[in-house]
Amino acid sequence: MAQQTTVQGRWGTTSGDRIASDLRALSVVGPRHAGSEGERRMLHEVRERLPEGTRSRIEGFVAFMSPHLIIGVHALLLLAAGVAGFEWPLAALFVCLIGTISLVAEGTGRFSVLRWVLPKGPSYNLVVHEGVEAPRGSVVVAAPLDAPRWKPSRPQWMARPLRSVVGAAIVVTAILALRALAEPWGRPTQTIYVASLLVFGVTVLLGALMQRGPGADEDASGCAAALELHRRFAAEPLEGLDLWVVFTGCAHAYQNGMHAFLAMHRKRFRGPALVVVLDDPGRPPFGAVRSEGALTPLRPRPTGPALIERLRWTGLDIPEVDRPQPSDAHAATEWGYRALALSGADAPGEAQTTCRAVDVAEAAIRMYADDLARVPAPATSEPQEAS
Repeated sequence: MAQQTTVQGRWGTTSGDRIASDLRALSVVGPRHAGSEGERRMLHEVRERLPEGTRSRIEGFVAFMSPHLIIGVHALLLLAAGVAGFEWPLAALFVCLIGTISLVAEGTGRFSVLRWVLPKGPSYNLVVHEGVEAPRGSVVVAAPLDAPRWKPSRPQWMARPLRSVVGAAIVVTAILALRALAEPWGRPTQTIYVASLLVFGVTVLLGALMQRGPGADEDASGCAAALELHRRFAAEPLEGLDLWVVFTGCAHAYQNGMHAFLAMHRKRFRGPALVVVLDDPGRPPFGAVRSEGALTPLRPRPTGPALIERLRWTGLDIPEVDRPQPSDAHAATEWGYRALALSGADAPGEAQTTCRAVDVAEAAIRMYADDLARVPAPATSEPQEAS
């Protein structure tokens, strides 16, 4: 724990006071659903808290609908087809087969038909760029402006609730296939079939009832942590690294903001780039994300986790966590970049945990800068895209 004590000692209590002030000011903004007016208010609140003289840019992009809504539409479609299957099994089989394939594609992030068909809206990123001359590499610090529509506490066995919906869809489709082949309905088969339909019904009901309203806790520890990191790097700049700080819209809705940011700025990155995502890191217990994904655990490319492992050798006890939903870090890996996500759990955000997350993120980024400093300078200074 010596490294953590040194970092905290260098910045003293001032850093914790600034983080606590940011949390108090930003946590009252809500609800901050993806693409909502609350998300835009959060953007302007964050911009006002940037140090005086900081050059920032607001960048717009097209926002898709909430993934919870799209999954609810799938569940409703499968429920209707399953009920119709008692009378018209062949037609219901076709609908359930299409719905199951689409649902699996949603869960794995492959593609989405409904995402492109349903209405869209505008959303915005807030981007700060602190460049240096002849950079050896780039680092992107990202924090979400939005909050998910609902985030219920869930037992460990239900870490990925989408699996139950996909499982029920597969069961219903298989039973309908047998029914279309003139196989008789046995009592056990009917019981399994009805139980699977109940899974769809419960999913639709939860989606309709468990919305995060104005009274819900809107954690702002990600934005507070990113603001504090920017202040620290302004006071002690990163040697040889271009710094990008981006507050992303729709981070909890298909990571639209991160995809839009990388599409617009990736050609400006110099050398290798590391993306560090601060997604509600102030919710104890805080940890480094080892895998994430709504349906199957997806692991990030290795640079970020490797930095965490090296920090453990210095004495920092940083647990690894598994997230049931993707983050901006996963979006960055889809573009070919190395990424590290720091995230919390379900408890309300607090200044002490947020401060610790900032310490860890700063140590990892400075370690990344030191590693690049040991590498011989490349023969060209032209921008390099991700491999």
